[in-house]
Amino acid sequence: MHWGNIKGASAGPWRRLCASAAALALGACTTYQPRPIAPAQARAALESRRLETRESYDQAQLLQAAARYNPSLAEARGRLAEAAAAVQTAKAWPNPVLNLGFEYDVRRAAEAPWLWAVAPSFLLDTALARRLRREIATGGLRAAQLDYVEAVWAVRRELRAALLAAVIGERRRAQLGAIVDDRSELLRLLEARVAAGESGSGERLQSALELTRARAAMADAQRAVADARARMAGVIGVPPSALDDQALRWEDLDAPQLPDAAQLRRQREQALLSRTDLARAIVDYDTRERELHEQVRLQYPQFSAGPGYMYDHGIRKATASVSFNLPLFNHNQGPIAEADARRESAGRHLLAVQAQILNEVDSSWNAYRSALEALSAATEQTMSAQRLLQQTQRSFDLGAEDRATLLAARLTQAAQSLLQLDALERAQQALGQLEDALRTPLYGPELHLDNPRGDNLQ
Repeated sequence: MHWGNIKGASAGPWRRLCASAAALALGACTTYQPRPIAPAQARAALESRRLETRESYDQAQLLQAAARYNPSLAEARGRLAEAAAAVQTAKAWPNPVLNLGFEYDVRRAAEAPWLWAVAPSFLLDTALARRLRREIATGGLRAAQLDYVEAVWAVRRELRAALLAAVIGERRRAQLGAIVDDRSELLRLLEARVAAGESGSGERLQSALELTRARAAMADAQRAVADARARMAGVIGVPPSALDDQALRWEDLDAPQLPDAAQLRRQREQALLSRTDLARAIVDYDTRERELHEQVRLQYPQFSAGPGYMYDHGIRKATASVSFNLPLFNHNQGPIAEADARRESAGRHLLAVQAQILNEVDSSWNAYRSALEALSAATEQTMSAQRLLQQTQRSFDLGAEDRATLLAARLTQAAQSLLQLDALERAQQALGQLEDALRTPLYGPELHLDNPRGDNLQ
């Protein structure tokens, strides 16, 4: 018997229905597009990266460049896309399962020997189950967004530290260069005195030793600048050569200030309630809550319904079936206990993060105030050394002091300037730690970005 004879008059509509369903299913499919990675091409692309030509780069412009090139941010954006896709998966309805059955009765070859059946099976997905899946996936997306914001801030932290080291290192190198010049001249004067019998060789040897130390310190400063620029290039995601011709600037470097007390209180309260890592811990706890709820729900039977159609040796039949799992051996106690333990752990982690934030904000604030006091004292000492130098210069101009005395005063003032520069670096480092504790910049051009924390730098 032919297929058309088996199905009779209903063969045409049934065939058209099956063909339409198959075409609809296949039309919604995504085609695979291969995208292999060639390491040589990737390396060439990395080495060819360059920054835009500018007169100079400040913190905000460097951060924007890092948002474009930094590899860790690119990875975070990839994880963000994965989480967004997971939300799409959670929103999808579960597909039915289609069961096809065939039978041929060889004893009834003369009349309707075929038996065939079509039986789809639909999981009875409850509104609660779908809501929990969506909320868990949405929590994963929110966590990925917070991870991205935290990654941006980590890049900002590393970038600020590298920029500070580079700018301070360049100043230190310039001051040490002037010290080397003055010590070289002082050594020549002392050598002339020794040659004329006006001074002993011990003073000349001491001066030569100080010159050697100054040259070594200047070489260290040069290496520090090179290392800082290399670190900066790595944070941005460009080769070190991309920064060779780029000038760096920090307009308010010399004027670290105490933030307004009311402003600091608001930012401290905000950090204790919604700092990025705390918000991440809150999202994790909420997700563990929903996972526990889902495991509790799974202790009850899950139902599937299956309407069907059967052609039974010439007789057409409508069928129906219901299936469900039987909780005979366990009531999902193990997964429930695991989910409950994960929720408990997430809650303890949340409290630990909040306590850590409190400690970081208060300790960094105290450290910053102490660093500003030390900077103020170093500035006063530098001003005193500057006044002494001015007096010595006037005496030298009047002929009351010799060149060696003037050089000694200049070296004293330069040494004190180096101490002030060290205090300034420590103050800016302490300010960076305070900003890191608050997860927001307090000063600088980053305040003029649309979102200084980096949420919009995608």
